[in-house]
Amino acid sequence: MANLALTSRSLPVRGVVLTAPRPAPVGVFLGVAGLVFAGLLMGGLNVVAANHMNPLNTTMSDYVFVPGAGWMFPAALLAMCVAGAGVGIGLSARGLLSGVLPKLTLGLAMLALVLAAAFETDLGDQSVTLSAQIHRYAAGVVFFCVPITAVLVARRMAGRRALYLGAAVATVLLALFLTCHLGPMPDALGELSGLLQRLLFVAELAVLGQLVWVASRAPVEYALAA
Repeated sequence: MANLALTSRSLPVRGVVLTAPRPAPVGVFLGVAGLVFAGLLMGGLNVVAANHMNPLNTTMSDYVFVPGAGWMFPAALLAMCVAGAGVGIGLSARGLLSGVLPKLTLGLAMLALVLAAAFETDLGDQSVTLSAQIHRYAAGVVFFCVPITAVLVARRMAGRRALYLGAAVATVLLALFLTCHLGPMPDALGELSGLLQRLLFVAELAVLGQLVWVASRAPVEYALAA
């Protein structure tokens, strides 16, 4: 027995029928719709809250306290969760979500988005209530798990550079955002923590968008045992 690699440029193998995974339209639709609504809601919330909070040094979680528009923050997170569900459906249909780790990281990200939407933070810099602690750590899980999922999926692809790049950008922004709360760095980057978090959110949406695009593509390369 030999392992043969079938690509889009390979000649047919006589006597072997290969059913190539096809994109799942439902997954792609949910992914695109979720990302569009998440972007519009969070972008609109930034505009509405401009007179209430400084986007440079206040976290996005505080938007839940904006009068008349606070609902847009959890709604944006739930829309992002819908996008994650679409990614899961689409990648599963493509055979790119096989194994425990990709399913685990994507599932944790979706669960964390629901928790972050359901539990509010505390107004101000201190997170002292149980609700605020749940919200804080759930947000951290999302920021970590989305780029990890992208890397795990990229390892199963032939053209993986774009996904690696997107995950790397998100990881760098996450590291910079975390330094705002560690050691001596709050004095240097503390006034930009809000900006860094917003850039990180955009990067996470972009990575999910890349995963939706991967799920929508026609198959390029498959492994065939013959």
